[in-house]
Amino acid sequence: MQVTCELYGPLREAVGGKSHEREVKTDATVGDVFKALAAENPELEGFLFDDEEDFSDSVSVIRNGRNVAFEDGIETPVDEGDVLRASPPAEGG
Repeated sequence: MQVTCELYGPLREAVGGKSHEREVKTDATVGDVFKALAAENPELEGFLFDDEEDFSDSVSVIRNGRNVAFEDGIETPVDEGDVLRASPPAEGG
């Protein structure tokens, strides 16, 4: 199945583009998708993951408009056509 990864800020700069179509297995998780992307772009590893177990606190990961922290985190399953977004957390006031 196919999903889209959209990267913002320094993550986009690390891979040289915003949007990346990914072919994934039917039982893939959000973590699987971003681990595969990081394997192809090692500079993403430090931005995305704090260790092998979870996403870094310095990145927000969104699946179809909902932060995966409010779902199953890195283990959130993905479905055909999902849009995954990763960006530094929004700040300001």
